[in-house]
Amino acid sequence: MDRHEWISRCSARLHAQWPTVPREQLAEVAAEIQNKVQRQLEEPERAAVEWLRQGIPGPQAQRDAD
Repeated sequence: MDRHEWISRCSARLHAQWPTVPREQLAEVAAEIQNKVQRQLEEPERAAVEWLRQGIPGPQAQRDAD
């Protein structure tokens, strides 16, 4: 599958989770997910689910990363 199709499928899965987020933003997130080497070998929908399982880091996690 080519990059465009992978991003489109991953973005569609993200849209199922976040239907109010603009599709353009979800495509950007999907492209970032695809850029991770271990994710390139996965089906896009599975990669999206795995990424979603990581959760969104809270303020403390962000400070710890800095």
